[in-house]
Amino acid sequence: METLKKRLIICTLLTAALILIVKFNLGYWSILLSSFIIFFYGGYPLFKDTFKELKNKNLGSMSLIIIAITGAYLYTIFIPWWKIPIELAIAILIILTGRWLGKKLTEKIKEPIEGPMGSIPDNTHIIEDGKVKEVPTETIRPGDLLLVKDGETIPTDGIIIKGSTIIHPTIKNSIKKTPGETVTASSTNIKKPILIEATTTKKGSFISKIIKLLTGKNKTRIQESADKTANALIITVIAIAILTFLHWDKNANALEHAITVLIAASPHAIRIATPTTILAATTISAKNGIIIKNKKSYETAPKINTIVFNKTGTLTTGKFKVTDIISLDDEIDEGDIINYAAAIESKSQHPIAKGIKEVAKDPIPVKKSKPIPGKGIEGYVGDTKIQITSYKHIKDLGFQVKPEILEMINQGKTLAFIIINDELKGCIALSDKIRKEAKKTIKNLKDKGIKCIMLTGDNKKVAEPIARKLGLDEYHAELTTEEKAKKIEKMQEDGLKVAMISQADDAQALKQADLGIATGTGHNLEVKDADIIIPWGTPSDISHILETSKATHNKIKENLAWAAVYNTITIPLATGILYQQINPPIGAALMVLSTIIPILNSKTIIKR
Repeated sequence: METLKKRLIICTLLTAALILIVKFNLGYWSILLSSFIIFFYGGYPLFKDTFKELKNKNLGSMSLIIIAITGAYLYTIFIPWWKIPIELAIAILIILTGRWLGKKLTEKIKEPIEGPMGSIPDNTHIIEDGKVKEVPTETIRPGDLLLVKDGETIPTDGIIIKGSTIIHPTIKNSIKKTPGETVTASSTNIKKPILIEATTTKKGSFISKIIKLLTGKNKTRIQESADKTANALIITVIAIAILTFLHWDKNANALEHAITVLIAASPHAIRIATPTTILAATTISAKNGIIIKNKKSYETAPKINTIVFNKTGTLTTGKFKVTDIISLDDEIDEGDIINYAAAIESKSQHPIAKGIKEVAKDPIPVKKSKPIPGKGIEGYVGDTKIQITSYKHIKDLGFQVKPEILEMINQGKTLAFIIINDELKGCIALSDKIRKEAKKTIKNLKDKGIKCIMLTGDNKKVAEPIARKLGLDEYHAELTTEEKAKKIEKMQEDGLKVAMISQADDAQALKQADLGIATGTGHNLEVKDADIIIPWGTPSDISHILETSKATHNKIKENLAWAAVYNTITIPLATGILYQQINPPIGAALMVLSTIIPILNSKTIIKR
């Protein structure tokens, strides 16, 4: 930006000098020299962008402008006429001004996310050998101990080792943080000094990954169609410019009008209509804790008429509390049961696993573990094989369960059964609560005509009262991940457009859905099968997604309509046949206006 600003200032001075040279008639060679400097120095970024367009086989406004200003410059060399050099200089100046303004406005759109990263200090306080040292932030590595004082910006992602404070993160609202909890780069420490252990570098932080997603290259279908339209427009404009030149009998005015056609036409307004709007929508969504990975989500979301919810961590809090630990073997006590379970679940981020690990006092080192898709998890503690699985899988394996354990299912509790060396040895009961906002969200969605369905791997007797309390249209229980995917496929065959919101471990169901939304992922953005990620999501976020997608879709249509109207009116006027007062500088000003308006219109999404 600073380089462009400097170039703009120098070109302004050179243009003023050229006008004075012409006014005081200081000679043809002085005009030629000034034109040469303005053309090559001022036009350099335009040539650079044209080269990129040619390289990407995606011609745009810059290609037309380069043809126009090159023609004007060559005319200046061979035919000494003061009008063309001045118009050339002013046109280049206006185009550079437009580029600077456009970049400034685009930076403003990204500021809610990128701005806080810019506030990270160049130097950070690190603890080495018990002493506080100041080191460059770029040198921080995972495992380093950092001191973050109150009022300072956290330089990288980390875990609080000592101290409690209030953190104002880039995403979501201020929150209290205590030892053991995570913090993210670019968050502000508001209250007290804390000691954190870095878990990433600055460039590898959670917010840095989000910024990369904001500028991702994946295109929507609307964007692909717009690019084809812009390509067709470029060919049309070149043809119109040639016909304009021929119409005006190849004189100086003929060249002026042809150049004006090339400069005033704006395929760029068509090209930026979609990506600028999506950038604004993606930024405001990220600020609200909703990460859009697949930009085609903005096209899919407005068409959704059915939303499928997983139960755990989506409609419920996912904060499981252990209520009962039961041993089914006299030689194994309850402490062993919970410790074995915690060992196998040690690497899992599933809400049930977290509930179990919170209770275990003496976790045992695990040799290895792996998930049993849709059924549970298994692994080894030493040479002992341990499985943690569901009631349905227990029945499938032929185990008998005591009536008092079944009664806990009737009470709405979730049960995790412990199998040790292929024998049923214990059971852990956990309870979960319905999220406060879940019922209101379901009602709002149903009022919009959206069907709400719950698919869960939990027991029917746990699922049924939750479905009833929330007023869901349907529920299906005791499903594996594969079975959830098949249920969604059946809905799609019936003509429904389905969004699935679930934990990341429902990968097949997320992939099958028209719109896959992974929730409760924390700092993990590497969920391959999700179109959208809600790291700390709540059911109400689905309403935000649908509303923002609809607003985005409308803004894109507005921007494309503006581009169509602009080019339909401006190109005929630029030929000089209908109105002869439009020259290259006016054409340049109109072209700049054509690109600034879509950016300003897109910014209104952020103000929603």
